[in-house]
Amino acid sequence: MGFDNIARALGDQTRRQILLELLDHNPVNQPEVVRENDARENEKRELQLIHNHLPKLDEMNYIVWNRDNRNIVKGPNWEEIEPIVRLLSDNRGYIPDDTF
Repeated sequence: MGFDNIARALGDQTRRQILLELLDHNPVNQPEVVRENDARENEKRELQLIHNHLPKLDEMNYIVWNRDNRNIVKGPNWEEIEPIVRLLSDNRGYIPDDTF
């Protein structure tokens, strides 16, 4: 699929967190979105996860997302993105704190 798709997949912190979680855990449960005390903000983030981030990664075949079971597994194109995600993970001390 090429590096442009990899860059698009990694272009959001939420997507990076999902991909990072899959490095060591396969499958993973769909993440709960609870970052703020504000219920409206949590709802907004949950909608972005369900309607944007997970479908985008699924469409790129980096993950397979089972919406009904709230389950995420590595997709058929995982091997394409895995080295880049691993590189980011292995070098956390050298990249900005807000990367993941």
